[in-house]
Amino acid sequence: MDSQDGLAGPFQVPEAWAGNLASARIVYLSSNPAISAGNPAARWRAKRVAEKYPTVDWDDADISDFMINRFVPEHGWVLNRRHRKVETADGPAWGTPEPYRGWVEQQTYALLGSGTPWYEQAVMTEVVHCKSNGEEGVAEAAPLCASKHMDRILAASPAGLIVVVGSKAAQTLRLAYPDVFQRRPMFGKYTKFGTPHREQNLVQMRLGGLDRLVCFLKHPSAHGTRPSLAASYPEDIERLRMAAGGTA
Repeated sequence: MDSQDGLAGPFQVPEAWAGNLASARIVYLSSNPAISAGNPAARWRAKRVAEKYPTVDWDDADISDFMINRFVPEHGWVLNRRHRKVETADGPAWGTPEPYRGWVEQQTYALLGSGTPWYEQAVMTEVVHCKSNGEEGVAEAAPLCASKHMDRILAASPAGLIVVVGSKAAQTLRLAYPDVFQRRPMFGKYTKFGTPHREQNLVQMRLGGLDRLVCFLKHPSAHGTRPSLAASYPEDIERLRMAAGGTA
């Protein structure tokens, strides 16, 4: 993707996933990661500096540690839910908590309980792994990127529940598995009452070599009330919990 052409500094590597893929019981599948960039004119210092994110000049071991252990406090990439910023002459800086990550944490704890840190129970990944702002280029890149990487990444996770977040991720899944979704044209869409079409948006299917339960939620950054699994699928919450192997 060309969206980093005007960005100062080395190229930011594609984001394979965020969290412990090998232990995750829930996968949150969205569109693509945003570019890490600061705004020098921002009022708050934390907004002026970009997140410390892997670039092409990083060692493979550091990139791997970032992707797998990004939210583990002992690894130094986050502090009290705030991500680490690029070092400046003024010293270390930490960002503000990101709403999407907070939403993932909230959904995970609501479904599986808080006895285990959320980042050991859930992992975030996307249908497109190259970074852009405002989902630029996602529609064009998604078919190729998903065909090359989606099944391979999911095959490395034991997660029994896949939460598809946002319309672009839902559209990509429909295109990647046309036989599954031929009779589910409303997958990724909501009713006039603001809830997913239940029969269309809960799908048992094979992904990454395993049978998994797939459900859709609109993106929490979309207009309106932030979605939740409990409010969207009140009749199926135990089914969702069981698919993720939870007992909460």
